Amino acid sequence: MGRLRVLFLSPVPNLKGGAERSLIDLLANPRIEPFLAVPAEGPLTGVADDLGIPWNLVNFGAITSIRRPFRLSDGIGAFASLISVARELNKIVRERRVALVHSNGLKGHAIALVARRLGGCPTVIHIRDIANTKVEQAVWKTFQIAANRTVLVSRACWPTNRLPANVHVIHNGFQLLNERPMAAFKEGLVLGFTAGRIHPAKGLHVLLDGLARVRSLGCDVRLIVRGAFAEETPAYEGEIRNKIATLGLNDIITFDGFVADPESVYKGIDVACVPSIMPDPLPRSVMEAMGNGLVVIAAPCGGIPEMIADGQTGFLVSDPTSFAAVVVRLQRDPALRITIGQQARSYCLSHFALDRLHAEIFHVYRLVTPKLST
Repeated sequence: MGRLRVLFLSPVPNLKGGAERSLIDLLANPRIEPFLAVPAEGPLTGVADDLGIPWNLVNFGAITSIRRPFRLSDGIGAFASLISVARELNKIVRERRVALVHSNGLKGHAIALVARRLGGCPTVIHIRDIANTKVEQAVWKTFQIAANRTVLVSRACWPTNRLPANVHVIHNGFQLLNERPMAAFKEGLVLGFTAGRIHPAKGLHVLLDGLARVRSLGCDVRLIVRGAFAEETPAYEGEIRNKIATLGLNDIITFDGFVADPESVYKGIDVACVPSIMPDPLPRSVMEAMGNGLVVIAAPCGGIPEMIADGQTGFLVSDPTSFAAVVVRLQRDPALRITIGQQARSYCLSHFALDRLHAEIFHVYRLVTPKLST
């Protein structure tokens, strides 16, 4: 029997962030024959072309206008489009002889689940967001009831203490690069803030407060910022640069802009900083830095505590004072940096490797389609 045919439904055509990068990882599962459905051509279809993966366009109609936080009025307005798009998806499923639909975003979940109710194939939904309101919690539970199986990228994504039987926590995975050669010890410590999109929720402004505290303690540090400021928050870059000037940090901060090459993202960095102020389900910046053998200092929110054992594979800090204390400790104890970095990479090899992700996801597929799986 051939490989299982799986259609991945993405609500966006671009490489917006970690969700789309994780989708590309799922497409590479050697146990399946993947297909892709997106609302428009873009970078994601370009990746599919490069990988030889067939794709289809699906017109999302009024569904594209729905934004978080959800409002019931938005859902009512998009209902007619939802039925139409679901029928279009089922047509693609039949033409491609797909056995299972795997949806990658909240709009995609709604379409895939309605399509299933209209006679479509089994559906796995992949939740990568934390429910921040009661309406969103209700939406998550409704999706879970309607889906064959639900995959969460972290336990933090589920709004209740008990997981339903058809819900699985499967952490994202990524292709670990070769272990970096150990850098020669130096007096100064280079901190890094890396993000595809520099958004206020990522907490760069909070990191600046911690950096100012570190400098006041006489610690020799620099900060490298890599990423592009988010277009949807145009004022944030000005706020950051003004704050840097006010705190007198201009001479120790470098902005490198967006860095596309995975091998260059963490180059020259000793310690990665992830000061998120909004709960992040499973930030890729944490696991990638750990996989590079770096010490990670991160906020204890969202799924981050599922990734970092405080003091063993990284550090969890909640305020500028505790952040400064960890940085000073790391500068004074280079051996500790080595130990934590090695333990972080070992943890990544066992918990965030790509083959582990593929195996666990395929296990869920087999639960949904046991007669079709190989």
